[in-house]
Amino acid sequence: MASFTPSGIPVIDISSLTKGDRSHNHRAVADQFARHLPSNGCIGITGHGISLERLKEAFSVTKSLFDLSYEDKMKAPHATAIVPHSGYSSVGKEHLGNQDSKNGAKFEASDYKESYDIRSEENKIDYNIWLPEEVLPGFRAFTTKFFWELHQLSDKILGALILSLEATEEEAKAVKALYTGHENDLRLAHYFPIEDAEKGRGRLGAHTDWSIFTLLFQDENSGLEFQDRRTGGFLEATPQEGVIYMNIGDMFMRISNGFYPSALHRVVANEGATPDRYSIPYFVVPDREGVIEPLPSRVKEDGKSVYESVKYGEYMMSMWEKVR
Repeated sequence: MASFTPSGIPVIDISSLTKGDRSHNHRAVADQFARHLPSNGCIGITGHGISLERLKEAFSVTKSLFDLSYEDKMKAPHATAIVPHSGYSSVGKEHLGNQDSKNGAKFEASDYKESYDIRSEENKIDYNIWLPEEVLPGFRAFTTKFFWELHQLSDKILGALILSLEATEEEAKAVKALYTGHENDLRLAHYFPIEDAEKGRGRLGAHTDWSIFTLLFQDENSGLEFQDRRTGGFLEATPQEGVIYMNIGDMFMRISNGFYPSALHRVVANEGATPDRYSIPYFVVPDREGVIEPLPSRVKEDGKSVYESVKYGEYMMSMWEKVR
């Protein structure tokens, strides 16, 4: 059974996927996905196997990174081109949503953050741009290890998502073949404090992710919101100890023929003094040469194909051109 956050986002225990005991019932998690994810494309997750100690270390490393001087952070500058999408980005580099609405009112949704993107060391296109070791000792070793720990978790979640769609064995193999982990993106993000924020002011505009799905880790400072597709309003993804948030991205929406919607989400400021906020999204991404299309079994059940086939790399490049 799922529990719910104060705003009504379902929270699902996935420990049967992560304990490594094959006698556990993975079907129960898949059924919970199928019951709760279609509403808004987002859920909270417990039982994910990432310890509180590990998360504290991850956020400590993140804070140490962004506490560096601008000059030091720029020793690993994000490229001005679309690729490689890695290294350090300063404020205002993403324009994912220029305006948004809250309670019917328009407000500016500026990109008021800095970030650092880390990829697989085997990714030769989006190759990593590292800080010199002496600038932040141990940073490369920790984030590389953390990257692959999250890949292992993501691989288990993807298996349950595929199971939840009642995919055939052939379809399941085809979807799993799209995912190697080498295209994934571990992002460390820092949202700057705002001394006198207007309620609902945007820190990052409303957008969907282009991924298969995304895991979202956040500190104790709120701001993440998901759209409630029924009302058009937004639900607060309240920080809770042991809970990480997960949202469906554009690619799995297509694979599921729309059964799972890509979650619209944003980051807003609370009214008054808004402190620094740190978050760590992990984007689970298909191979850039992979062809993304609805499962034939879903098309048969739905009576039509909602989405055309796309090559992920081409889709990604077209989206980057829109937000640059």
